[in-house]
Amino acid sequence: MNRFSLVLTLATLVAVSGKVRAEPAAKAAEGNAETKPRGPGVLTKTPLLTHFVEPTLPPELTLEQPKSVLVLLSLSAEGRVSEAEVVESGGEALDSSALAAAKQLVFEPAEIDGAKAAVRIKYRFDFATKTTAAAAPETAAFTGVVRDQKTKKPLAGVRVELDTGESATTGDDGRFEFAAVTPGTKSVTLSAPTLTPIGTEETLEAGKRYEAAYDVDVTAVAVAPEDRSDFEVVIVATKLGSKISATEVTAEQGSRVAGTGGDVVKVVENLPGVARSTVGSGQLVVWGASAEDTRVYVDGVHLPVLYHEGGFRSVVHSDLVRSVELQPGGYGASYGRGLGGLVTVGLRHLDEPGTHGSAQLDAIDLGASLRTSLGSKWNVAVAGRRSHLDWVVRQVTSENVGEFVPIPKYWDGQVRVAYNPKPGESLEMSAMGSSDQIDRKLSASDPAEIKSESKTTQFFRVWGRYRRETETEKTSVTPFFGVDRGRLQSRFGAVPAELNADSTIYGLRGAYQTTVASWLSVSAGLDAEMAITELSRSGSLTTPPREGDVRVFGQRPPDAVSADTWSVTVAGLAPYVEADVAPFGDKLHIVPGLRVEPQIVRVSRVLPQSQDQVPLGAVREDTLVDPRLSLRWNISDHVTAKAAVGVYHQPPLPADLSAVFGNPRLGPSRARHFLAGALFKLSQPISLEVTSFYSTSSDLSVRSPLSTPALSQVLVQEGRGRAYGTQFLLRHDLIDRFFGWASLSIIRSERTDALGNWRLFDFDQTFVFTALGSYNLGAGFEFGGRFRYSTGYPRTPVLRAASDSRTDAYEPSFTNGDAPVALRQNTYRIPSFYAFDVRLSKRFRIAKDSELEAYLDVQNITNHKNAEEVVYDPFYSKRSYITGLPILPVLGAKLTW
Repeated sequence: MNRFSLVLTLATLVAVSGKVRAEPAAKAAEGNAETKPRGPGVLTKTPLLTHFVEPTLPPELTLEQPKSVLVLLSLSAEGRVSEAEVVESGGEALDSSALAAAKQLVFEPAEIDGAKAAVRIKYRFDFATKTTAAAAPETAAFTGVVRDQKTKKPLAGVRVELDTGESATTGDDGRFEFAAVTPGTKSVTLSAPTLTPIGTEETLEAGKRYEAAYDVDVTAVAVAPEDRSDFEVVIVATKLGSKISATEVTAEQGSRVAGTGGDVVKVVENLPGVARSTVGSGQLVVWGASAEDTRVYVDGVHLPVLYHEGGFRSVVHSDLVRSVELQPGGYGASYGRGLGGLVTVGLRHLDEPGTHGSAQLDAIDLGASLRTSLGSKWNVAVAGRRSHLDWVVRQVTSENVGEFVPIPKYWDGQVRVAYNPKPGESLEMSAMGSSDQIDRKLSASDPAEIKSESKTTQFFRVWGRYRRETETEKTSVTPFFGVDRGRLQSRFGAVPAELNADSTIYGLRGAYQTTVASWLSVSAGLDAEMAITELSRSGSLTTPPREGDVRVFGQRPPDAVSADTWSVTVAGLAPYVEADVAPFGDKLHIVPGLRVEPQIVRVSRVLPQSQDQVPLGAVREDTLVDPRLSLRWNISDHVTAKAAVGVYHQPPLPADLSAVFGNPRLGPSRARHFLAGALFKLSQPISLEVTSFYSTSSDLSVRSPLSTPALSQVLVQEGRGRAYGTQFLLRHDLIDRFFGWASLSIIRSERTDALGNWRLFDFDQTFVFTALGSYNLGAGFEFGGRFRYSTGYPRTPVLRAASDSRTDAYEPSFTNGDAPVALRQNTYRIPSFYAFDVRLSKRFRIAKDSELEAYLDVQNITNHKNAEEVVYDPFYSKRSYITGLPILPVLGAKLTW
């Protein structure tokens, strides 16, 4: 378990050196980071301790007075200790104990100019004598002194606060006192106007008196690093600054966002640039791009989806997630094959000693995880979840909720094995799988009105990953293999439809990064991927519908039924290179990048199947060149300007390459991203980021405008798209018990098909606003809230209806004869969406390293009936709406050890 999950800003290890008395050995105090620049860059985030290991005092050693050991730690860009050496000795026995504990510490990475970087810090372990037991049997006494780290003079006016809500202020002598504190592990926060808030953790036992000494640096945030002689930052293989529009959220914060049910990865739907997806879809619509245009990666391995069907959970167990990052556009050359955004999920490193895990149960699913070390170099992690929401819904209502809002059945699982032969080097094997199934049926007395759908989605991935980091280089190699399976069966009236797709994926990602000089960092790599897909499809040419189709929900497809089977192989081998050039020190960073991808698309059949013809396939070869450039200009300590431009390509979807239902000669589509913005540091915890963008896409696959398309040309590559807008992110970092952000996205997304008329994109949302926050109330209680608002999706109005004599049913018409349908397409909107969610949790300390969290996550607490889709009566004379889920209280508990 993460013993420092409640520490507010332990990243300021530059300022802490405490003493804690415990039996049989003293607990290490917080570190003391000293830095002085040896390369370009400004420290924008100091490392945050996330895993603490207590040094063991040799049992034969008796200390007559407290002693300390000062250790110099070399932290990698991923927050791991690669080297440790004693700077100030406390004796051979204490030195050995301190070094053994130091090598097991884990930190959130430091950041140089907003990018993760390797640094060196000095960390002090303090060993104290045993404490004489006090008479009080039920409480502990906690006293101490706060002093200036340099002068050792006492500091007055420093607020010392416990997570129970109790607080004390130091007097002129720098001392504070809590006469009676309930026993247990307490988070302690020190704050003052001239002091960066500092967090640590103390374990208090009943009947004992504890004396702490905190030596803090009052100039930690008042003096720039280049003016300091005791503050050393060593930039090692600095991460390239190509992430101009990225938003990253740590797992610790993501799990506490209201409305997510504690799922870390679901925080993506609350980030700027992301449109709200329809309830039950789980789609990611980013910056006006189609859902299939946004790529999802877990530790560099491409996944077909991020969320389970229904959107209630992600496909990755939260206990294995380190952070989640969204780049809606303008990302660097290391990624491609997508026209839209990029979501990267970073998994936590498997290097912590001991055994840790969790078990979670709530109204949605049951999950568990286990992480354990096997000796000093091997670590294993397993995790999994299984849904039971469908069973819960049946217990609370007799209504068929799943008729319109899909209630999924799913499971997911992950297994990871890591070998860490030495600091800075690791080898890992991982496997993960996911399965979803949705069955829904809308019954009717008339068989022609029966509507049903059954959908199954499965994927499996296995990969290996080798990482090596030194003071000058960083290398990683990740080969992977995967299988995707999809089944879709639907029936609207008498016309059935079926689509089956089975894919086998092979991939390899390799990256090498180095710092060539103080003004130049270079990264190069290879991104290779091949997918072999076998497909079969039957039904109407317009089922399932695609973006741009003029239709209404539940409309029966044409009676004509076709069928096809085909296979598609898409292979791409993309070498790339990027450089971070800083010609004027840290003031300006220029990041050019180039990605070149020879791509091959092979289709088994270019003509519809015929008994008189031998199947004739085709191979298409393209060499895709994607130049990219980003700039970052540090105008001042509080203002950073940024801009990016890039070219992106995406191969055609295998389902679109059918000789019957699509076009087997489709080629890659193309997009260009332009964006510019600025980051304003309003105060230490508060920042404002503003980003404007404009993107264009071309060669999009759309339906042929001809009523009778040419042979094997049901789809044509004549579509275009454009999206533009501005997004705002006001963010409050975790400090003083609170974190949160508010984001506003103002976006216009448009499409044009073969007829050349611009229209609103089917998933356009002009305004998307999200405000959320979480506050630690103390005593283990935490409260959070989330408010969301978004413009409704555009739809095409039905103007009249006519009876079809063949089916004896009414068919909608989208024109009254005086204007083409295209001029009315998507000219009205579904009503706007809004919802308020709240989350209340209580943590109970069960044992030293065990904790139980009980939580209530109430989604849509106002029970507002949000319209999700338009429906009509059988005569298309009356319009109504399908509404989303009503109030959904998710009561659950999570045991962590």
